[in-house]
Amino acid sequence: MDIDIEDILADLDRDATAVEYSDQSHVLPSDGNTTLMNSSFDATRHGQKEVTEITPERDYHSLIRLWRNERCAPELLPYPFLLMSRMLRRVQDQMEHIENLSMGFLQESSEAPSDGHSNNKLQLLCMEAELERVKFVIRSYLRCRLSKVDKYMLYLRQLQGDNNSAIPLNELLSSHELQYHERHSAILLKLLNDSILKHMPPELQAINDTEGSVSMVDEPDWDKFVFIYVRGSPNDPFLDNNEEGKPCYTVSISDLNEDVELTIGGIYVMPYSVIRDLLRQEKVELI
Repeated sequence: MDIDIEDILADLDRDATAVEYSDQSHVLPSDGNTTLMNSSFDATRHGQKEVTEITPERDYHSLIRLWRNERCAPELLPYPFLLMSRMLRRVQDQMEHIENLSMGFLQESSEAPSDGHSNNKLQLLCMEAELERVKFVIRSYLRCRLSKVDKYMLYLRQLQGDNNSAIPLNELLSSHELQYHERHSAILLKLLNDSILKHMPPELQAINDTEGSVSMVDEPDWDKFVFIYVRGSPNDPFLDNNEEGKPCYTVSISDLNEDVELTIGGIYVMPYSVIRDLLRQEKVELI
């Protein structure tokens, strides 16, 4: 029995599922062993038609990439609903599988008692170690997101009441994160009001004042410099060719009034505001 990522993340459901982005008449092929779904962002929001074959290994690498992006990005990135649903289900299935193996329910009768016992014990140790790695990444990813929910509490409340926001708050946060944000902000605002604000003049009681020299709403640092790796795709219609004939994305830096070419496979240091849209479209990743 090989111990690899397939063992750790378990198999997908055998029933194939197809999700079309913008063309409802398009029928997606399936071999019955994999699932054809969208990736971690909404492709219709960016006017793209892309279908990726989802496997446990691909989902694991997507989780690692999203984890790095969340830790390096100054803002709270959209929550990957489909990916996290699949990962949490596989973790639960794998935990049950390991428990059944440890109790001897899945041992093959043809195995020798002594050799089979030692082999199963080694397999269990490896599987438990790999499962703990996956659980660590998931916990770290969620804790990073919750820390940003705490830090940008007032900013997220503004987004909640902004109908012109690029991404609605219910798409930016999971249902549990949204409940946490609402309860946390209500408790904090009540504490501030009872202890400080109610004793101050009415004109000084606002905690979201942005008219002064210093804004009271803590927003993400959009001009923070980040390291990026350009992923891209050779068939992307938004790609240009540089002077050397290599495919690249062209971005504009307004402060310098200059256009910069981001070649596929290259590593760059750029202000986050410049590459924000490319990150949302998964054309670059943070490192």
